[in-house]
Amino acid sequence: MKLKHIILVAIAGLVLSMLSACTTGAMSGSSWSGLAADETTAYLANGTFVYAVRLGDGMETWRYPEKADNKRLFFSAPLLTSDEQLIIGSSGSDHTLFSLNQKNGSENWKFTGAKGHWIASPLEEDETIYAPNGDGTLYVIGLDGSLRWSLPLGDLLWSQPRTDGSLIYIASLDHKLYAVDPQRQELAWEVTISGAIPGSPVIGDNGTLFVGSFGSKLDAIDITRHDIRWSSPTKGWIWGSPAVDAETIYFGDLSGHFYALDAASGEEKWAPLQPDGPIVGSPLVTPDYLAITTEVGSVYAIDREGKIVWNRLIGGKLYSPAVVAGDLILVAPMQADFILAALDKNGSQVWTFKPVKK
Repeated sequence: MKLKHIILVAIAGLVLSMLSACTTGAMSGSSWSGLAADETTAYLANGTFVYAVRLGDGMETWRYPEKADNKRLFFSAPLLTSDEQLIIGSSGSDHTLFSLNQKNGSENWKFTGAKGHWIASPLEEDETIYAPNGDGTLYVIGLDGSLRWSLPLGDLLWSQPRTDGSLIYIASLDHKLYAVDPQRQELAWEVTISGAIPGSPVIGDNGTLFVGSFGSKLDAIDITRHDIRWSSPTKGWIWGSPAVDAETIYFGDLSGHFYALDAASGEEKWAPLQPDGPIVGSPLVTPDYLAITTEVGSVYAIDREGKIVWNRLIGGKLYSPAVVAGDLILVAPMQADFILAALDKNGSQVWTFKPVKK
C-alpha cells in the first residue's frame, strides 16, 4: 500500500467524524474509536454514541445519548477524572465538551465556548481540565464545567496535553510544541520541529520531551534549554505518541516499522521490526511486553529485546491504541463486525462487544 493511501485511510476516521452533512448516525464500526477504562468498565467513544461496557462479560451498561444526534460525533479517548466524571468532546458540528456520570451516563454539565472540533482528549491536573480544541485554543475548565481561562496557541490541536507538574506541554499541527505556564496563564516557550505533530509528547526522566511528527523523525527536546537535543530519522511519518519505558523509547510509524531507541542518545537498541501494516496508535507498555496495533487489524506483543511474543489478527482496521484494563487488553477496531474486543495477556479473545440497535 502506498504511503499516501495509508495516510488517507488513517485520516478517514477523523474526517468521517467531522462531517456534519450526513443524514444518518455513524454506523457502529465505521468510526475511529476512542477508548478508556477503569477497574470495572470500558468507555468507548464510537460515532454518535459513547458506550459503557462491563469488563467482566462485555455487556453494555449504558450509552450516551439515548438516541443518535448527528451533530454530536465522538471518537477521542474519554478522560476519567478524579471525581468520577467522564469528559468527552464532540467532533461534529455541535462543538460541545460533555461531562458524564461514569456510573449511569447521565449528563453533569457541558461546555459550549469552543469554536472547533474536539479532536484531542483533555488532561486533568490539580482538579483542573486542560482541553485543547481544533480552533487552536487551550481551554482551562474547572471540574464544575466553568471556564477559568483560555489561551490561543495556533493551529489545530489534536493531541492530549502532558505535564511534568510544572508546565503543560501541547503539540500542534503547526509544527510546534508549546509549553504553557498554568500559574501565569501564558505561553512559557515553544519549539519548532520539522513536521506536524498529531500525537502527544512524552516526558522522560532526564528533563527531555519526546515527540514524533510527520517530519519522519523522533525529536528529543531539552526542557531546560528549549531546543532539540537529538533527532532520529524514521522510515515514515509518526502519528501516535511514543512510549517511555526505563531508558528506552518505543514507537511505530506509518510505514509499518516499530522502533526502540536509547533515550539518552537516540541510537537504535535493535533493528526496527516490521509487522503486517502501518502503526498509527501508541504502544501499550505492560510488565511482560509492549502491545501495538496495526492498520491490518492485528495486535502484536513484543518483548524488550525486540522479539515477537505473540500476534493476533482481530479483524477490521486498528488505528486506536490498545488499552490495559486489569488482566485484559482492549482494542477497538474500525470496519469490523464488533467495535470492542477484550484479549487476555496471552492474546486469546475473551469477548467482543457489538451494540444492539435501539
